[in-house]
Amino acid sequence: MNVSLQEQDHLSKISVLGQVDSPDEWQELIAACARCTAGPDACEIYFFDAYTLPGEVIEALAAHVRAGHKLKLYACESFLVHSLARLGLSVHPLPGHARQPGLNEVAALAIGGSAESLSRILYIVERLPVGQVAIFIVQHILEDQRNLLDDLLRVRTEYEVVMPTQLMPVRPGTIYIAPPGHHMKVANGLVYLTRDRKVQFARPAINLLFQSVAAEYGNRAVGVLLCGYGQDGVEGCAEMRRKEGCVLVEEGDECDNAQVLPDAARTAGAYDYLLDVRGLACFLGCLIGGRTSQPSPDLLELFLEALHSRYGYDFRGYQHGTLERRVDKLIRLMGERDFFDFQREVLTDATAFQHFFMEMSINVTSFFRHPEQFRLLREEVLPYLETFPLIKIWSAGCATGEEAYSLAFLMDELGILDKTYLFATDMNPHVLRQAEAGLFPVSCLNESRENCRQVGCKRGFDDFVENVEGMYLRVPERIRRRILFHHHSLVHDGVFNEFQLIVCRNVLIYFAPPLQQKVMERFANSLHRDGFLMLGPSESLDTGEGGRWFAAYRGKLKVYRWR
Repeated sequence: MNVSLQEQDHLSKISVLGQVDSPDEWQELIAACARCTAGPDACEIYFFDAYTLPGEVIEALAAHVRAGHKLKLYACESFLVHSLARLGLSVHPLPGHARQPGLNEVAALAIGGSAESLSRILYIVERLPVGQVAIFIVQHILEDQRNLLDDLLRVRTEYEVVMPTQLMPVRPGTIYIAPPGHHMKVANGLVYLTRDRKVQFARPAINLLFQSVAAEYGNRAVGVLLCGYGQDGVEGCAEMRRKEGCVLVEEGDECDNAQVLPDAARTAGAYDYLLDVRGLACFLGCLIGGRTSQPSPDLLELFLEALHSRYGYDFRGYQHGTLERRVDKLIRLMGERDFFDFQREVLTDATAFQHFFMEMSINVTSFFRHPEQFRLLREEVLPYLETFPLIKIWSAGCATGEEAYSLAFLMDELGILDKTYLFATDMNPHVLRQAEAGLFPVSCLNESRENCRQVGCKRGFDDFVENVEGMYLRVPERIRRRILFHHHSLVHDGVFNEFQLIVCRNVLIYFAPPLQQKVMERFANSLHRDGFLMLGPSESLDTGEGGRWFAAYRGKLKVYRWR
């Protein structure tokens, strides 16, 4: 984090770059706010990168507002704008990142590679939907060596695949492969084959193909440069960009020793986008077949593969209906024309990915949500768990923390909180940070009071929280310190403890059956033999074949025990 304070003409400005992470950074920012608001002048604070702020910083800002200081807050990230506004802090949104220019419909795709490029070419081509595009491929190969690429591709694609002859007409829906020992060029709708001198020690040469495709198709051309050695292809990429075509270069890090060629193009700045092979396949597949707001299942899977490869988050096991609805919503919210523009933004811009990630993180929750379930916990389950010398509870998919705090409130009322370890996990680090702060909007009071009453608590909801001058609600520190908020993904993280109670509500319904089964097995491996599992109202033992491990304790209330 970097904090800078500027003072000019009765106005003080604080600029905050980066996420506010460590306690030292919190104190630095709090001290800067104190200096900024110390005088009679107006104070403005700009958050350029942060998605969340620690509770200590939020409360310091709120204290300045309540004291009547002339404080204005600005933030780039919509999640921070929303999370502060819900606590009564007025935040002005700043313009987001500049959108990338749109691409025209593609008419020609040129692919070039050298060493280690064969597997990449096969991977990309077999995932391309058939479209009205001509595809030209140059692969460096010894002149006396037979090129088997045409045979390999014919069994992997519905495109017509040819090793062209001189002056063969160019047709859409066809793949043209440069023969060994011949340069391949395109002009006037025809394929030209020549045995001119080698270019950069290569014949066929990537440079000559890319330059001719750029001249023939202009801004309707796309070039893809894959792994290899030498410099052949760099000038061709530069020429394609000069003709307003689009150039994609494979990330050199995945090329092992054959990263010389893509690294040379990157160093020369002769590219538009740098992607790994899964990202390339997604980009090209969507460019050809994804100019719609509703992608095909194949394109959606291709997009999820690319996301997992690039960012490490795995959404491949989610229900397709859930994914399609959220993608369609984000296309509209982000102002994109179609699915191609959307996936391009998400794969090439980390900020756009964060928008997708936040939309995929289902964060609908409230205190004592589904009170009939909490009543069962209070009257039957928790009194039984009281017989254990140490109680461990897991709130899985805890979102902004209301469920975990509701469990803690019940444990506190029953007098067993001090011997309880409550683990609250979610895959979204931003909502976890929000949960850790323990600050909630006063607008939730009426619903929370009614839910608390229906649970049968002896104390009212207002007795569990602190109302900070009608601005927001604060969970007391003695409650917060009993909860460990931890980043954990139900998709790919494993067992991390044994629990007497696991609560996972309204999460599994968003997963496809194979992932549901994987998660239910993980719960089976995490639950004490005398423990309890609570699911959401729309989930049951049919979800993920849960009946293999669990039997109903109170089936209507979705509480289960070991069989």
